[in-house]
Amino acid sequence: MRPPETDGIRPTHVPRRSEIDLMSDDGGVFVNHAHVFPPGVNPDGTIDRLLRLMDCCGIDSAVCFAPFPHNAACCDLNGNVWLANELSRQPRLHGFGTLDLRREDVAGQVKQIADLGFTGIKMHPNAQGFAILSPRAFEAYAAAQEQNLFVSFHTGVHRSRLKDSRVIDFDEIAWEFPNLRFSMEHVGGSHFFNEAMAVLFNHCPTPWAPGKCNVFAGLASIFSTKTNPFWHIEPSKLRELARQIGVKQLIFGLDFPYNQEEETKLGLSTIRSLGLSDADVAMILGGNLRRELGLAPCTGETPASRAGHL
Repeated sequence: MRPPETDGIRPTHVPRRSEIDLMSDDGGVFVNHAHVFPPGVNPDGTIDRLLRLMDCCGIDSAVCFAPFPHNAACCDLNGNVWLANELSRQPRLHGFGTLDLRREDVAGQVKQIADLGFTGIKMHPNAQGFAILSPRAFEAYAAAQEQNLFVSFHTGVHRSRLKDSRVIDFDEIAWEFPNLRFSMEHVGGSHFFNEAMAVLFNHCPTPWAPGKCNVFAGLASIFSTKTNPFWHIEPSKLRELARQIGVKQLIFGLDFPYNQEEETKLGLSTIRSLGLSDADVAMILGGNLRRELGLAPCTGETPASRAGHL
């Protein structure tokens, strides 16, 4: 029997002890979505530059994305191997690989990403030029699900064919691959925020039918009205997002190097001023990401690194 109606607000999450152990007040602020490059590819997006930003903004650790294959082509660089080598000397940083969907060996690329010790994949349908519901993209999702890798998708306008990456179509991905964990970065931006929230809510368990939602809102490049006004989302909408889907589905991201110290500090202060509890803020600023990637607080260990892959 369905319980009595309340005011429609998803109840504030009261974390269990096992969840508190993975929150950012134990492991520090842990953020997603940092694009990094060798100096010869992008001198403003190096790992050293990222670390300086993190120090300035009080960020303890971050997930870095390998360069996309089309970005690394100028240097004849395997971006995934390059990033794995770089991160072996950076205990504060963790890696997501990238794919070249122009190649046929998609499943093999996904396996290499897992074998390198990465815990996820960054996919940008707009910049990489693929349709999110295409057979080859589905092959990538199936392989990522099998390897238990988290996927961060770009969502929102990016001067590309809208039909190839319609935000509402991420609902299809969630249904077809129910064990695939993925984030919708920028939450669709200002143009498609409502569609993104519909997808997220559609896969959240109801209060009377608990379960786990594997779709996450990536809070990156949505805070500034100057730097990225086309992705800006008002704080009132972020509060409503938290009310409807719960703070366990929210993950803070940088979108480095396209955001720098000013935008990062604005984002952090916005999250801290939404009127959420300290525990909820801690989940958004690291706890949720740490939980989904299986990272132990403060140790920098992943299941792969404990198995000897790094």
